[in-house]
Amino acid sequence: MTGGATFRVTAVVSALLGALFLLGTWDGLYNTLDLPQALPALGPQMGGLALLGLAFLLWSAGSTPELRKPVAIAGVLFYLGSAVLIASWLIFRDKIDLGIGDGGWVVLIITAVAFAGLAASLVRAART
Repeated sequence: MTGGATFRVTAVVSALLGALFLLGTWDGLYNTLDLPQALPALGPQMGGLALLGLAFLLWSAGSTPELRKPVAIAGVLFYLGSAVLIASWLIFRDKIDLGIGDGGWVVLIITAVAFAGLAASLVRAART
């Protein structure tokens, strides 16, 4: 995948994640996905707005080579940091503490691995 395409794919993932966080008050969605719910949902919703901003920057960096390195650093900080946080929560907390079942556990593991992969792809794309 080219550098520009990597930034665009990461932008789409960021936008989708931001939309998921903005829907933090929709209890049915989080229950269906078996994800932990934040009460109140103000923090995740603000984070969702920040992710939409990151998505815009990542999309812009796809066509503007001058932006690639600083935007890639911001993206790597988010995605790698998030992967480490999710892994830490899964290692040091029980399912009961997180308020999730087996499905949520699997979703979080897959998310952490995918985030680490996105961070690695951003590092590679910033070097080109």
